[in-house]
Amino acid sequence: MHRLYAYAVSVAALLIVGWPATRNLDLDGFPLSTYPMFAYPKGRVASVTSALAVSANGASAPVPPKYVANAETMQAFRTLQAAAAKGRRESGELCRAIASRLKSASDPKLRDAQHVRAASGRVDAIDFLAGRATPSSRRLHARCDVEQKQP
Repeated sequence: MHRLYAYAVSVAALLIVGWPATRNLDLDGFPLSTYPMFAYPKGRVASVTSALAVSANGASAPVPPKYVANAETMQAFRTLQAAAAKGRRESGELCRAIASRLKSASDPKLRDAQHVRAASGRVDAIDFLAGRATPSSRRLHARCDVEQKQP
């Protein structure tokens, strides 16, 4: 009887362990995840929404996440994407909020910015992150002036 019980438990354990292999690879959830975001190759070209601080001479610097939403990069990215998806009014409101935060920036490139641009662009992700490329196309969502501090 003990041997039959041991066989039954072993077969049940093997079925439970093997069960995820029978699931659709696109299913993702608790308690089992197939990590579909890593399961398939991704293209190198991506759409990136960002905010740029632009100086009087035209030089631009990316606005760090803490001036967009908070210190979390992905939350700032999603905030910019959501505003862009909602249209010019929402993008304009976010742009003005970013511009008002830049006045207290410690980095002179940000503090001395004349205006902020929120835009989306298509980039080769690998080259862009390595600093070898700029967006191949840009779509402007908002542009707003940064109020300069009075001396």
